[in-house]
Amino acid sequence: MDILEMTDLEIYELGTKKLTEQMGTTYATQFLQKCKPRDYDYTADRHKWLADDPDILTMAKQIQEEKALQAKEESVKAERIAAWRSGLLELTDLEIYGLGFKVLAESLGAYGVLRFITQHFKHLNSDQPIDKPQQFQSDSDVSSAMQTMKENKLPQD
Repeated sequence: MDILEMTDLEIYELGTKKLTEQMGTTYATQFLQKCKPRDYDYTADRHKWLADDPDILTMAKQIQEEKALQAKEESVKAERIAAWRSGLLELTDLEIYGLGFKVLAESLGAYGVLRFITQHFKHLNSDQPIDKPQQFQSDSDVSSAMQTMKENKLPQD
């Protein structure tokens, strides 16, 4: 399995297969339904973060505290996943989301996850089924689609 030689559709099919095998149909479906692009303005938050920059010693202490907290959270997550696998509890939406990405990362690698998500988003709001690539009826449809994309990407004066 060479991700670099696979088509986007093949990667998507492999990803959904791995999700279903590892998580079951119900949780795989929930993961795919929750997996949507977000409207997020990173630059606005970045300006807030930069305005409150602490000194080096405070930052070092915060990093150490964060690492300890992450280790504890990972331990709790592992316990919950083990309990779910043995049928003792149900996962939360956030746990499903995290587990889904972990399964994809382990199965497809970073590049494969990117292509999987791109394929998923491409068809998320499309009327076209995921198993068929978008097709144009004629060359004029292709030209029209390309012109529309160019117009949408050009800044408006």
